[in-house]
Amino acid sequence: MDVSLPVELTDQHVLALPQGTDVLALARAWFADAVWEREPASAAPTARPMTGARFRGIVVQEPASSVPGRLAVAGAVLVGPRRLTSDEVRAAGLRAGGALDLYGIEGPATPQVSAWCTAAARHAGGLLVPAARGQVVVPDPNGAPGLTLWSPVPLAPRDVLPLVRPAMVGARVSPTEVPTPAGGVPQECAVTAVFDYDGTVTLRSARSDDVPAVLATLDWREYGPWAYHVRWRPADGEDPESSLSAIARQRVAPTIARVTAALWRAAGGTVVDEGGFLVRPEELTRRSVPPR
Repeated sequence: MDVSLPVELTDQHVLALPQGTDVLALARAWFADAVWEREPASAAPTARPMTGARFRGIVVQEPASSVPGRLAVAGAVLVGPRRLTSDEVRAAGLRAGGALDLYGIEGPATPQVSAWCTAAARHAGGLLVPAARGQVVVPDPNGAPGLTLWSPVPLAPRDVLPLVRPAMVGARVSPTEVPTPAGGVPQECAVTAVFDYDGTVTLRSARSDDVPAVLATLDWREYGPWAYHVRWRPADGEDPESSLSAIARQRVAPTIARVTAALWRAAGGTVVDEGGFLVRPEELTRRSVPPR
């Protein structure tokens, strides 16, 4: 299907996000120096009296106008949002279920910027439209289902196992190469559950000073050095990019979210996805529900 976008976006790569998405927060998750060179602004509707005897005293409201912002991101500039209603999205030939905010990309589409656009679209449920207006790219939201809880609280394997077993049926503690220190708190633990057709979900915890960039946007009390990584890998011999793996990822994604939610309720902290973006508790709850 041909894609038809506003003429102002001609010859530009376009990042399309669900309307109202905080694009600055997404940008700062990767680029600490991302900043609005000009914030987007909407002008208030203007009142205009209608002329002529029959219209005396009647005032109409002119539609509000808007000025797109300019967001500097790693040498490029995102210009927008230009808002499309649900009807306009369908008329444009975009595969999306609701209204969108469009951001044109000025400047070099470096590999770093391109990777961020793909990750941001995956995280937010958006899409990408190349400058050539060819194939629209809709990143699979389950393409990277792993989550990590960054918490100030270390949990021992004996505490972790009963927390995660309701979601990780048949979960077992795996041996680790790191011995338990004299204080009795393990520096690392691993819990694994094998699903007959959907591969393996593994929880690994360890202390780490290598935290994702997005945590620098938070107060230090909102996270900690203990990383609880919940990850999926396909069944032995299965291509991670195959259609069967895509189905398996979709089925295990709620399990990953439920395991992470259980850990968060017990230990507190902040959840980050594989794209390096924050996952708020309400979003974690949404992800925990299996698809219909």
